[in-house]
Amino acid sequence: MPAESKVVRSVEDFIKEISSLRDKWFSDDDSLVPWCRGQERAEWDLMPKLYRLTSDDDYLNTEYEIREAFATRAPALSDYTKPADDSVLNNWESYFVMQHYGAPTRLLDWTEASLVALYFAVRSNAGNFNAAVWALDAWELNQKVIDTDEVIPPADPGTMNKDRDKVAPWLPERFKKGKGSKLPALPVAVFPTHTSRRISAQRSCFTIHGGDRNGFSKLTKGKRPVPLAKFEIPSWEVLQIRRSLAACGIDDTVIFPDLEALGRAVTTDWISEDKSLPHEGVYARIKRSGTHGVGVFAIRKIRKGTKVFGSDNIGMVWPGEDSIKGLPKEIKELYTDFGVLKDGRCGCPPSFNQLTPAWYLNHSKRSPNVRCDSNYDFFALRDIKTGEELTADYSKYSENESR
Repeated sequence: MPAESKVVRSVEDFIKEISSLRDKWFSDDDSLVPWCRGQERAEWDLMPKLYRLTSDDDYLNTEYEIREAFATRAPALSDYTKPADDSVLNNWESYFVMQHYGAPTRLLDWTEASLVALYFAVRSNAGNFNAAVWALDAWELNQKVIDTDEVIPPADPGTMNKDRDKVAPWLPERFKKGKGSKLPALPVAVFPTHTSRRISAQRSCFTIHGGDRNGFSKLTKGKRPVPLAKFEIPSWEVLQIRRSLAACGIDDTVIFPDLEALGRAVTTDWISEDKSLPHEGVYARIKRSGTHGVGVFAIRKIRKGTKVFGSDNIGMVWPGEDSIKGLPKEIKELYTDFGVLKDGRCGCPPSFNQLTPAWYLNHSKRSPNVRCDSNYDFFALRDIKTGEELTADYSKYSENESR
């Protein structure tokens, strides 16, 4: 999708690339900067939360209901000053605040502060996935979509009505019917007013999507594509970039200026990161079994009482047996082969794609060497030798011992 895509491996790399991009896009206007958006997963599309959570048919009605509920309840809970009694301004301001506090909207967060975007890209990423920062020329976006090279602040009382009217179709009045109720197809860029400390601290700006969920992919095609760039961060560089940003004073207290953020920041400062290697704490692996199909075998000596699968903490879900009965045979066998039957429900991982070695333990009624406790954790009943198969008595924790 992006016209430009590059890999960055450090804060220094990123600053260099963003500076180069600014010179390329805005060589004749030093007051403009690329808008940036950090995403902790590089493969994620530029798609707002509302579209990710709703179907093609019901998203606008769902949004109307969410906006109504938020507008009704927010005043008693908010810490921002309401604007003048103007429904248009209230609509936009409420919408911006909704986005900042996690309600699903058609807005995408961007920032004029590129290092803030970089922080968002690595903030919650444990280094397991490639992250990314997107960069956008918001002025070219608006030139293409609304035929103006300005970014309009629709909630600012000083904005002229003729300018506000250009972006008004992207936020129709709640439950409006007929003409004007259908959204434009493509996204447009808007500035929020700084009615909360978060918006101000993050140097926030937004694109608001129209009716086309994949609007950005269309904007980057054609004879005059909107300038859009993607900077991908390899997963193994995520943690060192986060440390470099912290050394520059960019942490949660900068992005979220409140006591809750301070608590997170000081915890990060004083609790060291887990630097253990993937094999540490691993006692067993899956191999072909002479007992039944595949089984779980010790790769080191396991002493009596050891918690065998210590890092297996994905938990379980418990669908009712009635919801499984009508499934196709091949799918149903996932539940019968791996499920834990109890009280008319079948315990299984949240997704069968998450099957860990513990789910492959074979059954032994006479001589099991591991036991299952009430939390479905497994412990060695005796010392287990390297190469020995681990087995459990299914009847001790499942009503279907032949699962």
